[in-house]
Amino acid sequence: MTRLIRPLLTTATLALATLALPVSADTSHSHGSSSGGHHSTTAQKAQGEGTVKAISPVQQQVTLAHGPVKALNWPAMTMPFKVSEKSLLEGISVGDEVRFELDAQKRISTLQKK
Repeated sequence: MTRLIRPLLTTATLALATLALPVSADTSHSHGSSSGGHHSTTAQKAQGEGTVKAISPVQQQVTLAHGPVKALNWPAMTMPFKVSEKSLLEGISVGDEVRFELDAQKRISTLQKK
């Protein structure tokens, strides 16, 4: 009797595990991403250049008129960005030409004058 039950339990366990795979694989997609429908990996760092239009240290935010950001398939535009650290805004003034790098959450992680 044990010879029959053990293979049946093994087969049933494998069948249930296989059915759960598509469900767990589907949860890795980032639906509702703010990247305009374009997916990016967490390791990706997008870089760009632009002109500082406004700075808000209280909100940890800088508004840039930037050129195209190829890694994200973004056209040139003016938009506000959060900075990953408030200290990135130190020494930056409205009108400065800058280079920047965005992290996976689309926050500026590097901000340098040209």
